[in-house]
Amino acid sequence: MEVAKRSYGVDVSDWQASNLSAMASAGAKYAIVKVSEGLGYQNPKAPAQVNSANANGMMPAGYHYAHFSASRSQAVLEGNYTISAAKQAGIVPGSYLACDYEEGSGNSTTQGNSATNADAILAFMDTVASAGYKPLLYSGKYILTDKVDVKKITSKYGTCLWIASYKYDSGVRQDSPDFGYFPSMDAVAIWQFTDNWRGLNVDGNISLIDFKTDGKPATQSSKPAVKQSAPQSWVDELGDTWYKEEGKFYPNGIINIRYGARTTSDIIGTVTKGDCVKYDAYSRHGGYVWIRQPRANGEPGFLVCRQGNDPWGRFE
Repeated sequence: MEVAKRSYGVDVSDWQASNLSAMASAGAKYAIVKVSEGLGYQNPKAPAQVNSANANGMMPAGYHYAHFSASRSQAVLEGNYTISAAKQAGIVPGSYLACDYEEGSGNSTTQGNSATNADAILAFMDTVASAGYKPLLYSGKYILTDKVDVKKITSKYGTCLWIASYKYDSGVRQDSPDFGYFPSMDAVAIWQFTDNWRGLNVDGNISLIDFKTDGKPATQSSKPAVKQSAPQSWVDELGDTWYKEEGKFYPNGIINIRYGARTTSDIIGTVTKGDCVKYDAYSRHGGYVWIRQPRANGEPGFLVCRQGNDPWGRFE
């Protein structure tokens, strides 16, 4: 089964109904079902929720709420417990199986350091991968950037992150994602952007990569990217159109270099008057013109060169 990137999906537990038809009718293409927690809980509704997902043409996947904190040995035990629970629920090997790693409710992100936390998470992911499942890691951006050596995980499993980040806008329900609030991180496969999608009291998610359950997923980047054989223009994962153009930009003042082409993206550096910025592509969106700067580590930076039609420097 395949689900194209930019598809909506839901994640459900025993708090939601066993029948997922309303979610499918609302446009959900996949359902990530809670199958287990710790070593003593299995979702009693999981088999029915998986059956309902299949019956409604939704790709079923599973997740486990971790209790292993920073313990590798406990993580292996929970991994094996999850495998058993997933199979009992009808989630077959070859499907996606996520580790839900949060603070509280039996799990501690402060018991170890970022390296030991990452090692424990990897022990869980390795265990489910050895059983033929495709591992994902769910958490919030703060935990992953502050409590987990996330690069240790993504260097092994690639685009495997499932990130929760909600935009709260004076009680306005978020039925579709506002990519201005995208949690700028590398290797994001799924963004959980709301906890009440379309009034169904269920978390709403959007996929940033293609999902397949009949083979290994292709390694894909959740940041704007272009292959060597790319055309002269393309649309990135955030829906922005980019145009290939090589040139040099000389800023009039200080400009932030960001991780992604959003004013909310993390700052990774600055340029100032007199600097020369070599760029290889540009995009106009959100009232700005952005340019993409190739960098030595292979991860490009993004910076504004115009606001509207007003340049922030000169071009060559």
